[in-house]
Amino acid sequence: MSTQIRYKKKDITKLIEAGNERELCFLMLYQVYVEGAFSNLVIKKADKAAAELGRKLDFTRAMLYGTITYTFTIDFLIRHITKEEPDEMDPVTRTIIRMAIWQLQFGENIPDYAVTDSSVEIAKKYNHKVSGYVNAVVRKYASAPEAKKYIEQYKPGIRVSLKPEIYGIFKKDFGKGRAYDIGMAFLKTAGTTVRFDSSKIDQNSLINELKSAGIFAQPAKLIADAIEITGGLKGLENSDIYSKYGMFIQGEAAMLASLIADPKEGNKILDCCSAPGGKSTHMATICHDNCTILSCDVSEPRLQLVTENADRLGLKSISVKCCDASKISKENKDLRKSFDLVLCDVPCSGLGLIGRKPDIREKITFERIEELLPIQEAILDSASKMVAPGGTLVYCTCTLNSDENESQVAAFLESHKSFHTVSITRYLPDSIYLDDERKEAAENGMITLFPDTDGCEGFFICRMEKDRKDDPSEG
Repeated sequence: MSTQIRYKKKDITKLIEAGNERELCFLMLYQVYVEGAFSNLVIKKADKAAAELGRKLDFTRAMLYGTITYTFTIDFLIRHITKEEPDEMDPVTRTIIRMAIWQLQFGENIPDYAVTDSSVEIAKKYNHKVSGYVNAVVRKYASAPEAKKYIEQYKPGIRVSLKPEIYGIFKKDFGKGRAYDIGMAFLKTAGTTVRFDSSKIDQNSLINELKSAGIFAQPAKLIADAIEITGGLKGLENSDIYSKYGMFIQGEAAMLASLIADPKEGNKILDCCSAPGGKSTHMATICHDNCTILSCDVSEPRLQLVTENADRLGLKSISVKCCDASKISKENKDLRKSFDLVLCDVPCSGLGLIGRKPDIREKITFERIEELLPIQEAILDSASKMVAPGGTLVYCTCTLNSDENESQVAAFLESHKSFHTVSITRYLPDSIYLDDERKEAAENGMITLFPDTDGCEGFFICRMEKDRKDDPSEG
């Protein structure tokens, strides 16, 4: 049974003031590994405390995300080099040693003694009985021959730090070589992209205005109405420019989903799993706020984010409703067959977001993916009943798994004869690379975006349309 380790803001503040970033990182890692917290939330609290002190936590951030990203590789190296088994260690010991190995293996210019001494001190404070063991394991790894630490000699899954149940999906769907390329792309630092309202400012003018405010950006890779932030990100959301030009932090692939949906002015639109409102606000912007969008989500707190984002952007066309998308047609019978456009960005394994959300490497399991499949099927089925004759249904996920993507679409089309895929070629930006295989998929209404070839998150989008002649059996 693991021991709960609680810490308050004052504890974070004391550690930051003392410059003890390693202990702070240990506390955050412990919450992620043992208590199921999300790394972005725990670092957010620390960043806020650091900002109040006028400090930055660059080393803490690198160590936190680096350790989580390379956990699978680190555990392999612990077994291979020290002959110790991470799964048999108590949670405090395992967390300290993982953090230590990241520093020794992946950190830059970090002295061995600094890693060893700090690891022992953290162990003494949080489980004094294991300090000697921690000392022995860390020293053993530090003194091991460099040849054993050379990661490139090991299997591809170890080199890209993806456990077999994730790496196996990529190999099955894309082949060994491509799986490795995808895995390597997820190890690179993901850029932050921001869309803007091009009716208010053009891309070059926005980049120049941001520069004058100390925020640096460049054109995004794929989307014309988007930029990539290269410096000063923390100041962006607090700047007047952010809301003035309808800016919204969002991945380019997610932006593409709204472009493929192609909402029109006057449309009645349903966004089934909408929080925090990225696609709802994007579609409203595309329509110049001249449409009607019902944004639904199962989480009331997250749905509040949709309202806040719509208010910030001055969008009046969006209303919200808390409901389960898998039951949306049963609970809203009066709205069946009434929407020109229905968008379903369904809950998924998130394998396309591994580069941005390293927690997925550890948290997602084969069992969890299997649990998601019937949920996705139910949402797609229920949402389809809301589409008006001649209307559009868009299905998308942020995963790279054919079972959640192409297979779901194929099964849906087999049982819903009034729907058919339509070519999305005309909606794709010229900057998207199209080989013969991708062209064929796009002609069949589908596209998958990849981190290695597209430089963005992994994402799947499919556009379907409903026959103009109504089918009463599907109501």
